Amino acid sequence: MFKNCYHLCTAALKEKLLCYDEEDYLAIWNALLVCLALSGVRVYCLCLMSNHIHILLSGTPEQIAGFFSHFKQKVGRHIKSRYENLTARELKYKLFAVKDRKAFCQEIAYILRNPYKANISSPFTYRWSSAAAYFNPYLQKGTSISDFTLTEQRTMLKTRAKLPVSLRILDGAVTAASLVDAGFVERMFEHSSIQFFNTVKTWNLEDIVNLGHGQSVPEAYTDVEVLRGISQICQDNFQIPSAEDLGRKDLVRLVRKLRARFGCPKSQLLRLLPVDDFFLDQAL
Repeated sequence: MFKNCYHLCTAALKEKLLCYDEEDYLAIWNALLVCLALSGVRVYCLCLMSNHIHILLSGTPEQIAGFFSHFKQKVGRHIKSRYENLTARELKYKLFAVKDRKAFCQEIAYILRNPYKANISSPFTYRWSSAAAYFNPYLQKGTSISDFTLTEQRTMLKTRAKLPVSLRILDGAVTAASLVDAGFVERMFEHSSIQFFNTVKTWNLEDIVNLGHGQSVPEAYTDVEVLRGISQICQDNFQIPSAEDLGRKDLVRLVRKLRARFGCPKSQLLRLLPVDDFFLDQAL
């Protein structure tokens, strides 16, 4: 079932962006979905951020390489038309294999959480992801690509290729719902919207997925800075000097406040708080 299933992500560009404004987002989003639609891969989830992308897909390495080569060309043309000093040469991707249902669901949630982690938007309201395609009775379907003339298609999507008639357009953008296999994703979440939304809201998925990718979990603040924050939160919220005397419910509140304020990974929380691994899994 999960043969050739991968999480594709590009490295975050340093000192450069893919998208500087709404025009960039629209152009690169359309380029991304068009290239995916033409590549023959099967798409489950995607998210476009200002300096990187995430896609959960299945396909042969050759299909994926072909998709990315085509996408990079289109992005390069767009960037060149707007920014003389920028190129798409630095755009490279990594593939992380997804081998079972649990990992698949975790990767979906991890991808959709990107706007939240960047303090941009709720995962469910961010326009440039596939979040709205799942468990959505109010889904706006848009206009079929076949209802546009060839000239309109070429002007809007910057391609002369024959596009799948399943693609739909809403407010000038190809809809993710017309490309992603939302039905498969919903089956993996056992057709439970509650399970889906709760998984996307899970705080410690960044740790789980990053470790699964063989990547270390970054610590944005030093232990000294976090300890200072713990002391301040304890005094302001619980009127005590340290976390040692907190009950279970208040410890949960403290953990979540630290995660929200400092982005502390699980390993750092284990070092600095009187809690164990099981407690953090429950709290996060």
